[in-house]
Amino acid sequence: MFIEELIDKSHNRKSFNCGEPALNDYLQKLARQDTKNNVSKTYVAISSNDSNKKIIGYYTVTPSSINFDDLPNSLSKGLAKRAVPVYLLCRLAIDVHFQNNGFGGQLLILAGYRCLKVAEQIGGIGLFIEAKNQVVAKWYESFGAIPLSSAQKLIIPFETIKQALKT
Repeated sequence: MFIEELIDKSHNRKSFNCGEPALNDYLQKLARQDTKNNVSKTYVAISSNDSNKKIIGYYTVTPSSINFDDLPNSLSKGLAKRAVPVYLLCRLAIDVHFQNNGFGGQLLILAGYRCLKVAEQIGGIGLFIEAKNQVVAKWYESFGAIPLSSAQKLIIPFETIKQALKT
């Protein structure tokens, strides 16, 4: 069981290792600063019974937009032909000690839910993802992400996230 918190000084970032140096470095060196400066927001998952606040995983989100022409017809129908508001999933990572236990999917749904709640207030159609590679893109597709103009650019429509929350 884990709890989700906005990153702060109390979280044990130094011991985090997801196996990807760029994702480790971001969490350890920039995530808190970007959160403080409102560039993006990073949320961490920590064990609900860990006083050391060891990070199980994290995600980073920020508002963004994508070109109307990049959307599939199923999502562009009824929209004006201009930039479309979305929320960018900048990063999602799970510590190697917790991988392959479903935490990634849980954090993805939490990130989507968080962005959905904001979108209900200010607008937006989904969670935009730029996957690192084709294997990662396929993983996102397993959660309902739709490939866009490039196979590694995807979107999870908020309607898909709403359905996932019902199950």
